[in-house]
Amino acid sequence: MLKKCFFVVTLTILSLNVVAQKGGSAMYSFLNDFNSNAKLAALGMDFVASYSNDVNVAMSNPSLLSDRVDNDFALTYTDIFVGINQYSAAYSHTFKTLGSFGFGLQYLDYGNFTATEANGDINGKFVVSDYIFQISWGRQLDENVFIGATAKPIVSQYESYSAFALAFDVAASYIGTNRSWGATFMLRNFGSQLKKLNSKAETLPFDISINASKKLQHAPLILYASLTSLNRWDLMYEDPLNEQQTMDMDGNMSDGNSAFLDGLDNAFRHLLVGVSFKPSKYFDISVGYSWRRNREMSVADAFSLAGFSYGFSVNIKRFTLSYARNEYHIYGSPNYITLSAKI
Repeated sequence: MLKKCFFVVTLTILSLNVVAQKGGSAMYSFLNDFNSNAKLAALGMDFVASYSNDVNVAMSNPSLLSDRVDNDFALTYTDIFVGINQYSAAYSHTFKTLGSFGFGLQYLDYGNFTATEANGDINGKFVVSDYIFQISWGRQLDENVFIGATAKPIVSQYESYSAFALAFDVAASYIGTNRSWGATFMLRNFGSQLKKLNSKAETLPFDISINASKKLQHAPLILYASLTSLNRWDLMYEDPLNEQQTMDMDGNMSDGNSAFLDGLDNAFRHLLVGVSFKPSKYFDISVGYSWRRNREMSVADAFSLAGFSYGFSVNIKRFTLSYARNEYHIYGSPNYITLSAKI
C-alpha cells in the first residue's frame, strides 16, 4: 500500500513540474468552457468523483475509468450558440492486465466565415475549428485507491493557419468501501503549445480541482461539490464598463462592497454544487449551480438563470439518452444531447 501511495504522490509532483504554469488562455479556453457530454453539463461540472455507467463521465475522470463502461460507445451533439456546434464521440475498452482505456474526439465547429481583402473585396469562405483527441487510462490500485491519466492532442485550424498543443490530465481518487462516497484530486490541462498560430505562444488553462460526491443512504440522491481553480485564488473580474463602480477621493475604484464581501464572493467562485435524483434505474434528473458563472454572465436589472444547469437521462435496455442545458446568458445557452450504448 505504501508503494502505491508513493506512486500516486510522485506522479502528481512530476506532473506539476512538467508545466507549472498559470492557466488562462483565450485560444484554449474551450477546454474548460464546454462539457463533452450531457450528464456532466447537467451538473455544470468538468468531472465527478463517483462511478458512472456513462463512458463520457468515466473518461472525464480517468482514475474511475473501469470495466463498468467496457465496450461502451457514446455520441454527443451540442448546440453551443448560433453557428457554433460541438460533436463528441467516446469509446472504452478494458484489458485485464493493463487496465481500462478510453478513446475520444471533440470537434468544435465555429462555422463559415467570409474572407475579404482590406478594401472589402470577397475572396471566398473559410472555416474555423478545433479538434481535441483523447486517450485515457485508468486503473484500480486497491479496494479504495484509483489512478488515471489522459493525453489530449489538440489541433486548431483557423483559415490557412494551424496550431498544435498537447495537454494532460492526471487524477487520483479515493472511493469508500461501500461506494457511497468518493473524492478526486485532479490536475487538468497542463502541457504546452507545440506549434503556434503566429509568433505568440498560447498557454493552456491549467487547473487544479477537487471533487467529492455522496450518495444518500435513505434517499435516491447523489450530492456533488467541486472546488476549482485552486492554483489561482483571485477569480474576480473588474469590468471597466460596470456603472456600479465609483471613484473615491483618492482616485480608487470601488464596487461599494467591503473587503470581506469581496473575499466571500471570490471564494464562492471556486465552488460548484450539484445534485442527481434517481428514483429508478430508468430515469434520473440532475441540477447544478455555479456562482462564478452567475456573477460573470448575469445582466443588471434583468432576470437571468445564468449559472444554473439541469438535465435528465432515460435508460432503455442497452441505450441511454441524455439531455442538458447549461445556462450561460439570457441571449443564449448550450444544449447537449448524448446517446450512449453498450455494444
